[in-house]
Amino acid sequence: MDLVWRIPGKSLKLATLREAGVTTASNYEGVTLEVDQEDSDCVSFFFSVPTEDGDPSEVEVSVYDLKGDGLVLSLEADAADNDAIWDEASQIAEDLSDSLGGSPLSI
Repeated sequence: MDLVWRIPGKSLKLATLREAGVTTASNYEGVTLEVDQEDSDCVSFFFSVPTEDGDPSEVEVSVYDLKGDGLVLSLEADAADNDAIWDEASQIAEDLSDSLGGSPLSI
């Protein structure tokens, strides 16, 4: 099951999104972040999360510009390693949403 939040704003502002991502990553020990503007309507966050076996897992969270319908933040189970570390991925996505002033949507 995917998780989705509505994010305030009318357009993707990479600097604002990156700042929220950096703030979120800094709240977790050993978590690093890469931010990629994949297209004019999509910015993806790639959080590298340390694991007990020493190989980091990757959490991917994306923000989409739905034009007239606004912005949404999405955590998709089939992206990166999200499904394998779903609890951690969900917490990171929720914290990122909070940093952006998001509110959960039912899908």
